[in-house]
Amino acid sequence: MQLLVNGMIAGSLAALMAGGLALVYGVLGVFNLALGQLALTGGYATWWLHQQIGIPLLPSILGGIVIGGIVTWITFEIVIAPFYRRHQFLPLVTTIAWSMVLDGALMLLFQEQPRLILDAPKQFFDFENIRLSHEQSVLIVCTFLFLAVIAWVLTATAFGRKIRATVQHPDAARSLGISSSILHRIVFIGSGVLAACAGIYMGIDQNLTPTFAFPMTIKAYAALIAGGKDNFWGTILAAYLIAIIEQLAVGTPWFFGTYISAGYQGAVALLFIIIVLLIKPTGLFSRSTRIA
Repeated sequence: MQLLVNGMIAGSLAALMAGGLALVYGVLGVFNLALGQLALTGGYATWWLHQQIGIPLLPSILGGIVIGGIVTWITFEIVIAPFYRRHQFLPLVTTIAWSMVLDGALMLLFQEQPRLILDAPKQFFDFENIRLSHEQSVLIVCTFLFLAVIAWVLTATAFGRKIRATVQHPDAARSLGISSSILHRIVFIGSGVLAACAGIYMGIDQNLTPTFAFPMTIKAYAALIAGGKDNFWGTILAAYLIAIIEQLAVGTPWFFGTYISAGYQGAVALLFIIIVLLIKPTGLFSRSTRIA
């Protein structure tokens, strides 16, 4: 049971990242390879506001989300907006370059020293064979609530209907007065907000270092591909599934009672992508049509 709980903890982090990727790909049709750096931007901003400036935790979290959204908006204007209408693969190159710029900026500002948003010792509660900190339980619940709000926005609001209309029939949506450029910016910034929440999640549950950006992005893309690029909720489910498989892979004894080293845990996501693409190239939860 503890491994499943650990999978839920890691899966909640991956789901926030993968959800942002799914939104951007579903609406703009592009991949953002700088999402891991945007996540760390939100996490480091929260750490700086809370630990260096001394602002209380909740306002610091809100500040980190706002700063993450602002940097995401700048990212869109610099490396997405001039290119994504020309060819869908151009943002691959520009976001890779931008991720290196953000890597250098994070390294320059915060160095490689691990940063913890909360420096107080964690309080744990034990239930039979399950051990969970108060912070982890709050993070899991908040992730579920956040995803529920997204579900409500996408399915029960006028804005969500505009998104679905733009995805299904962009030309028809423009003829009805729906501004795709504004909608694209809002969706892209929303993906950055999700990523910033993931970075804050990591900074509270573990620690922050600039080297975490690439592994976070790879796991999110594994969930996107495995879940089906056209299925937001399939991507979320795949994120949790990959996280649980990772925990089971390193926490379960294999041949002769030996365990796989935790250093190989990151390879599980890549192996999962290969297996899924061999079995079902379109993804586990892909769908042929979308209805606005």
